[in-house]
Amino acid sequence: MTGISRRAMLASVTSAAFLPTTVPANAAAPLAGKQAPAFYRYKIGDFELTALLDGVRRTKLTASPSRNTPLEAIQAELEKSFLPRDEIFFYFHPALVNTGKKLILIDTGNGPNSIASGTGQLPANLQAAGVDAAAIDTVIISHFHGDHISGLRNADGSLAYPNAEIMVPQAEWNYWMDEGNMSRAADGSPAMNTHRNIRRIFADIAGKLTKYDSGGGKEIQPGIMPIDTSGHTPGHTSFIISSGKDKVCYQADVTSGFAQLYVVNPGWHPGGDMDAAKGEETRRRFYDMLAAERMLVSGYHFTFPSLNYIEKTASGYRLAAAPWNPAL
Repeated sequence: MTGISRRAMLASVTSAAFLPTTVPANAAAPLAGKQAPAFYRYKIGDFELTALLDGVRRTKLTASPSRNTPLEAIQAELEKSFLPRDEIFFYFHPALVNTGKKLILIDTGNGPNSIASGTGQLPANLQAAGVDAAAIDTVIISHFHGDHISGLRNADGSLAYPNAEIMVPQAEWNYWMDEGNMSRAADGSPAMNTHRNIRRIFADIAGKLTKYDSGGGKEIQPGIMPIDTSGHTPGHTSFIISSGKDKVCYQADVTSGFAQLYVVNPGWHPGGDMDAAKGEETRRRFYDMLAAERMLVSGYHFTFPSLNYIEKTASGYRLAAAPWNPAL
């Protein structure tokens, strides 16, 4: 019979005394359930710019969003971009320009009534970026569609940027405030809804607005030059923002609401363009210029953080994402 020595038994008992009686489970980390605030800063010369996400609207794709392109072709293009065939994600990106002397906001997002649909996040993201709405000196509007102007008002109807000069395109104002144009819009149509929303937003401040010429070739604020990109709407405007040798182009809706489709296929006509032929002509002219100059472009409806370059291809153009810069 093999015996156990007293020394071995003591060693065994001593070792056991230092072993835990149970193995503790790792504490489960709570799920965050939401994204972090969405803003991204970058430098253009001496200017500091901030791309601000107003949110993302998910829309089921049950019909083609293009006037001259079948749904099947749209779905095939989405698949090529590793996107769902049956759903489109619309991004919204106002831009903040800090010149060192002025805070200038370009476009204002969908407004407080849209929060349930996933947008209306601009005020929260401005606050997260450390910007007080009352400190905004100037608001520049690119055109009068609701996702660009509705954020001018708070939920109670007060001005969201109470101390800001508000600048709007003269051609846009002339078209949408014309009562004859409004009378020709069918009741309940997107055009009529736009007319009514414009009057809701601007009615009591019409005399205080500054109207600018999109094609005048003059800066409307230091370093901010308007570019006539009409077609989407009669006064639709984009902007070249420059400081020193650096430039960025702020594109409003040159590719309507979904850049991945209409950059690659500039001949496809977005349903949101009021003048489809002019919209296509504008896209080709505009993107030829951006590609030739290798200019950075901030797209209102590009994916976050909205910064890309444009490369010309045999049949259209290609978006090349600008590298994320961890430093300013």
